[in-house]
Amino acid sequence: MMLIDEINAANVFQINSEEFIRALHSMKRNKENEIMAIKKKIERYEEKRRQEEAMYRSLSPLKKLFTSRTPSHHQAVAYMVNVKERLKSISSIKQSIALLDKLISDVHSEQSKEEMYLSRLLLEEIKTWKEAEVNEQ
Repeated sequence: MMLIDEINAANVFQINSEEFIRALHSMKRNKENEIMAIKKKIERYEEKRRQEEAMYRSLSPLKKLFTSRTPSHHQAVAYMVNVKERLKSISSIKQSIALLDKLISDVHSEQSKEEMYLSRLLLEEIKTWKEAEVNEQ
């Protein structure tokens, strides 16, 4: 099977269809693992925030007077950085997983197809996967 860059048709990569499917499954697994890692980071941030809030609430009124609490706008920015941005990255990773699923189904349905046009980024990912597989053996 020939994988062709959809923008630069001169950029061509030859790969077996079984290897191509394995590469797509491997990339999908890596992206799912990345999502799980991001979710764990979000959970750790939220747990830390809950612990800090519980600790502050357990203080006596006099200690609360002398203990500094982060301003609400700082908390909002921290939430945006630690949760909102990470959730956006999760949604973009899910979109790329959906693209990989579509490619896998296309390859399964069209086994006789000799050429497939892919984005340059996906083509580069497949090339690096192939090089990593060769280096492992």
